Amino acid sequence: MRAIVLFFVAVACLSIGVTAYFALGFTLIEAFLVTIVAFLASFVLVEALFRRRTETYLAQQTEEIARQLSTIAKTTELVSDQVSFLSSLNMKDRADDLEADVSVLGTVVRQLAEAVAEMEELQSKPAQSVNAAPAKTQNSSETGSGGFEVVHGDQPAISIDTVKYALANNQIEQYLQPIVTLPQRRTLGYELMPKLYTDDGVLHHAEDFLHYEDQTGTISELEQFLLRQATNIIHRSNMTGEPTTLFVPSSKALLSDQQACDSISATLTTNRAVAVSLVLQMPESLYESLNSAERQSLAELVKNGAGICLENVRSLRLSFQQLSERGVRYVKADAARFIEDPLNYTDFHRADLADYVERFGIGLIMSNVTSEDQVLELLDDKIPLAQGRHIAAASPVRPDLTGEKSSGRRAAR
Repeated sequence: MRAIVLFFVAVACLSIGVTAYFALGFTLIEAFLVTIVAFLASFVLVEALFRRRTETYLAQQTEEIARQLSTIAKTTELVSDQVSFLSSLNMKDRADDLEADVSVLGTVVRQLAEAVAEMEELQSKPAQSVNAAPAKTQNSSETGSGGFEVVHGDQPAISIDTVKYALANNQIEQYLQPIVTLPQRRTLGYELMPKLYTDDGVLHHAEDFLHYEDQTGTISELEQFLLRQATNIIHRSNMTGEPTTLFVPSSKALLSDQQACDSISATLTTNRAVAVSLVLQMPESLYESLNSAERQSLAELVKNGAGICLENVRSLRLSFQQLSERGVRYVKADAARFIEDPLNYTDFHRADLADYVERFGIGLIMSNVTSEDQVLELLDDKIPLAQGRHIAAASPVRPDLTGEKSSGRRAAR
């Protein structure tokens, strides 16, 4: 297009030069100069017009590109918002929740089916066999206790008078057994295990002398002593930069002593750093037998920062939501029973149980671990916490943690 315009401009300028030479009487050189000047002037004018046209076109294109970029930016922002929303959705947790709910529904259906089957079986038997069945069930439950659990009616081997004498003569010593995380086997905390020395030099374990139904006040005094020792241990551990959690045995003897509970609550209130690391441990059967006043005392201790650990649970078919609301932080189950006969322990698949319990903020501890094979089984089932003599045996508390000098018996050992 530009070449055509310049061609016609050259022709017009040549016509001007010819006209000046023949019509106006210009000399040949003057006519040539007129032609050159006219061509240059026309060329500058044409180039200016073409440049303005090009700049206008480029401005329009630039504006169009800017509009397209703005549209693309808005589209990208919308896509980014959608991606962020999709990324914020934790599908794994939703799937886990759905799986847990389905498992619970399956548990309810199974229990309903078992109840219906049992009713049909009872209806098909004579009345005599129906009356005999509950007595058999009652006897089996009485003989089915394990670990350190004390069945109501059974008495420990050491008399309460001997315990009172040992407490007065400083014959109660504290041992600590670690509770570790799996698979790292890092120490989560320690269970405080009191042991009693008699005059004949025999060391007795807690189950030999802890009278859970004591009415004399001796066991309450013993448990207060253990709690004071526990607060000292936690306080000194915090000062040394090695904070730890202590599981301290507690019973109805302590919870029924209102004055003792008020004193402990005051201690916990004034030292929150200690309270959050203190866990009151008791058998599940004893926890279920607490009356309203004892539950109120326990709730007051929980309100002031202490936690609860239920040990020797007979089944993991528990209302974990309700337990969590009451301050239960940990549940202890027997490792051998869980591994060998899980169906009598829970309706969940073993590998799903720990995740389900953890949903309610409760840690599942497998106690009495006695072999590496059991540890491997627990790892396969994703159990988070373990305790037992294979993990680590109980050992005496270091004197620097209790603020006491080592006793002669401990030094001899």
